[in-house]
Amino acid sequence: MKNIQLNYSQLLFLYAYLRSIDLSLDRNKWTTWDELQDYFKNMIAPSQVAQYLINIFNLPKTDFKNFNFTPQKKSLLNRLRPIIFKTFPLKQDEIIYCCKLLFQFDEVLHSDIKKYHLGIERIRIDIAEYYSNILGRMILLNDLDKLMKIEHFWQSEKIDIAKLEEFIPNDFR
Repeated sequence: MKNIQLNYSQLLFLYAYLRSIDLSLDRNKWTTWDELQDYFKNMIAPSQVAQYLINIFNLPKTDFKNFNFTPQKKSLLNRLRPIIFKTFPLKQDEIIYCCKLLFQFDEVLHSDIKKYHLGIERIRIDIAEYYSNILGRMILLNDLDKLMKIEHFWQSEKIDIAKLEEFIPNDFR
């Protein structure tokens, strides 16, 4: 399978964006779906992030609904590579799977559902496992600390947050 090299800013952005979705979905369990939809009207659309990945990595046409992939945790070597070699490789299927998750969230975000349900929780868990087990294992600890405080829906006003804009790479359109 083809390897794709992310630059560090792309890696941080993708992690920040996915974590923001995860935290937002988690907080939505105590509010209405309409409020979450309103929040994301002022955010970058998940489909826009997926299209960005498709374009910059020249991904093949894919039937995302029927794409099956089981992500694996990064090995120790893959966790050390960013520190030693400053490279951030992902397999093409790992990027395609990320696009699938983004499109799934975009679809439910723009649906007419009325409240959080088990299917949305499955998407949230898949997103959390992806950014934690795949992307998070390549991020330096001091950056990971900042990413833990990424802005999200229904966030506490008592904590300092990191704005998503801080992580948007220069090549994002």
